[in-house]
Amino acid sequence: MPTQKPMLTQKPMLTQKHGQELINFAHQVADAVGEIHRKYFRQPVSTEYKDDSSPVTQVDKESETRMREMVMARFPEHGILGEEFPPHQTDAEFVWVIDPVDGTKYFMTGHPTFALLLGLAYQGEFILGVIDQAISKERWLGADNVGTFLNGKKINTRKCASIEQCIIARAGFEWHTKGRDQYIDKIWQATHWAQWGVAPYDYGLLAAGHLDMVITAGPLVHDYAALGPIINNAGGLVTDWFGNKLTLNSPNHVVAVGNAALMPDVIKLLNFHEGA
Repeated sequence: MPTQKPMLTQKPMLTQKHGQELINFAHQVADAVGEIHRKYFRQPVSTEYKDDSSPVTQVDKESETRMREMVMARFPEHGILGEEFPPHQTDAEFVWVIDPVDGTKYFMTGHPTFALLLGLAYQGEFILGVIDQAISKERWLGADNVGTFLNGKKINTRKCASIEQCIIARAGFEWHTKGRDQYIDKIWQATHWAQWGVAPYDYGLLAAGHLDMVITAGPLVHDYAALGPIINNAGGLVTDWFGNKLTLNSPNHVVAVGNAALMPDVIKLLNFHEGA
């Protein structure tokens, strides 16, 4: 796992709140959950289905339970917003947002494109994020005033010159939502070429300079909380489809670009109207 621990500097609210401790703790959480993911990967696991027919496995529950235990033991004053269990003091100054297995279907079918997603919000704004893929042993960590790192090495997005030249990942077919496809199609048709998305992995690839844009419809706060600190601090930009930065209360649509200068044109092209 990563050997280099990026140092947190310059941001007063984080240095005052022991920001380096938060980064080290995020690594510890990812290490612990990674052990659980590797233990169960390509093994039989018990599975239940939610009301929306999405699966939740024993891995999801065990991973989130471990993360909650670690947060409550280390930072009892912090809040927790997890996917599988009820919220815990989400009016706290710091709130950890947890998706224990983002891409549960990929996990269930043996595809190593799922990941742990961990985001930390300070007063409602995301300041630290982790994407951890335990099988390939790839960990992205981004933090404000620090940068973004892949396995301890600082990374940057690539700066595609125009929308027409962009290589993008778009929402996979299972995420197509009535009223949203037409907007994703507009972006797809305007770019160089597209592939079906395998979020969360796509966002890590964008941060590392391998993709130019990722667009999805339907993600909840657990799915996008880690993205801003990782992508924005790598030189890109991630927003909702109106061009607003992501917060705890953002709507469920996300677009990310490696070249932040392209975002105004992307938002103009989308011309998104909720409920249209």
